[in-house]
Order: sequence, then structure tokens, then C-alpha cells
Amino acid sequence: MSQDNNYKLKLKDLIVKSDLPEDQKDLWDMFLKISDENEDEAVFEAASEDKESLTLLTNHLRDKIRDMNERGRKAWQRLLAIYN
Repeated sequence: MSQDNNYKLKLKDLIVKSDLPEDQKDLWDMFLKISDENEDEAVFEAASEDKESLTLLTNHLRDKIRDMNERGRKAWQRLLAIYN
């Protein structure tokens, strides 16, 4: 994590202090491990607007994590293909 990525820290703090159930907080923890600075900023700005925004984002988080992992897997496959 770059020192400039205060949004990751702000988002983590928002999640920790929220009244989300622990399993949903765990999903956010996974997201934060694979998200980049731009995603952190955009999600924090949206999630911090109000409680309903955080709930809505959380409801779609599992699909987002799956998409992010899939993009990473495809990128690795492309890199491996180049070097093989």
C-alpha cells in the first residue's frame, strides 16, 4: 500500500466502525487486500455518504471481489503465455 493511499485506511476505519456483521466486514477486508488506490477512493466516497450506501455496496461486494480475482487470473495467464 502506498503511503499516499489514505482512502484505504479511511475505508477500513469506516468498515470497522460500522454496524455491519462480521462476515460482511471480512468481505471488505478481502476487497481492501486486492483493491487499488482508485477503487479505494471511489468506494470510500460512495460508502461514506450514508449508511444505505454502505449497505448497498456491501450487498454487491462478493461479485466485485469475484470479478477482481478473475481479472487478476486472466492477467497472469496472459503473462505466462507470453513467456512460454
